[in-house]
Amino acid sequence: MKSLPTLIVATSLLAACGLADTTTAAAVAAKSKAAELEQAKATQQKVLSDIEKAQQQSEQRLKEAESK
Repeated sequence: MKSLPTLIVATSLLAACGLADTTTAAAVAAKSKAAELEQAKATQQKVLSDIEKAQQQSEQRLKEAESK
């Protein structure tokens, strides 16, 4: 009978390790997704900036062509 409490304690500790591993994996995945999101936002800003710049250049060229 003495081994039953030991077995229960050992099982509980192993289960806690599994929970900790799962929690750590989830935290790492969340951090990775957050970094992906930040990179996507930066890319979006660059694309929007490039589009705006292209529109301004197009308008400038149109004005130059109309003035000739």
